[in-house]
Amino acid sequence: MAASSKTQHWQIGLILGFWPIVLFALFNDSAWLNAQGFNGQMISNLAAPLYFGLMLYHLRPDQRLIALVFVPFSALGEYVFSLLLELYTYKFVAIPIYVPFGHAILLGTGLQISELAWVKQHAQRLRWGLLLGHASLFLGAWLLFDDSLSAIFGLIFSLILLLFRAQLLHLIMGFLVLYIELMGTWLGCWRWDLNPLNGLLHTTNPPVGAFVCYVIADIIVIMSLRWSRWMWGYRHNRHAKGSAAYYQQKLALTKHIYADQANEPATNEADGFGKGYALGTVGLRYVELNQLPAAITCFERTRQLAQSRNDLAIFHLAGWHLGKVLWQQGQTQPALVLLNAYVNYLETTNRAQAKQFAAQLQALTQA
Repeated sequence: MAASSKTQHWQIGLILGFWPIVLFALFNDSAWLNAQGFNGQMISNLAAPLYFGLMLYHLRPDQRLIALVFVPFSALGEYVFSLLLELYTYKFVAIPIYVPFGHAILLGTGLQISELAWVKQHAQRLRWGLLLGHASLFLGAWLLFDDSLSAIFGLIFSLILLLFRAQLLHLIMGFLVLYIELMGTWLGCWRWDLNPLNGLLHTTNPPVGAFVCYVIADIIVIMSLRWSRWMWGYRHNRHAKGSAAYYQQKLALTKHIYADQANEPATNEADGFGKGYALGTVGLRYVELNQLPAAITCFERTRQLAQSRNDLAIFHLAGWHLGKVLWQQGQTQPALVLLNAYVNYLETTNRAQAKQFAAQLQALTQA
């Protein structure tokens, strides 16, 4: 429990640290400081990778991989949007070293904010509030400043929201990017072309829709990694499709684990994730592929099915697996409720197994 609390403290600390580290890096690269005869960009180029390394250490493995891949991917995006399309230009024209790391820090911060317990608890209200805020910004930029570039970005963002069901991460990223863009342009680190693409469009410095480029990049990286993990799992595991043979193997294994103390084989198919609980088996496969949101859905629906059948064994077993996933995501309180519920259930049905799972739970909370 102490380790989990420490992780949460680091998570909140890194979120709070995002705002001053951005201001520190941008101020050192500011046009004003350069006009005083001091090129502070070298400090920014050193500070950003160091802070990025600190953030990596405290991210989950799946988030860490996303952040690492995002560094070279954002560098490529900078080359396209800044040097090829010339939508914006940096102070010294060349792309500063700290910028790709800054993009990854931005994404890591957005991921951490979206997983805060308070944010999840108020997700629906925050979603509507952020939607209203973005809509107001896009509409205001178009009507008041004739920002046609942001209007196009707004249409693209609307499509993204429809396709991805208005994910909170995408909405949060918008306001994080707006903070960076306002600070960066105000300090003269870069400047947007007011009439980009040879005058075809008009915008402001910065455009309120600039964050859509970030969101598109986030989606490409996250979806590409998810697809590559699935392909790797498919090629290296013959059960990747969740075939009937895989269900039978999982059922046999679960029956063996939950056989009674006399080692008599269990005969009830409800003792494991068999054909009647295929979603539970699929959930275990999603955990192996590190696709945790999909796994959560499978386990929750398995619990609903088991509850409708009054099948306490599967209800609490699925709850145990769901609790482990929630714990991995940092949702310690709801996870502990589910994990303890399974141990308590085993106390009434199989005390030997209860001791084993109690030991696993203790090891998990003390890790």
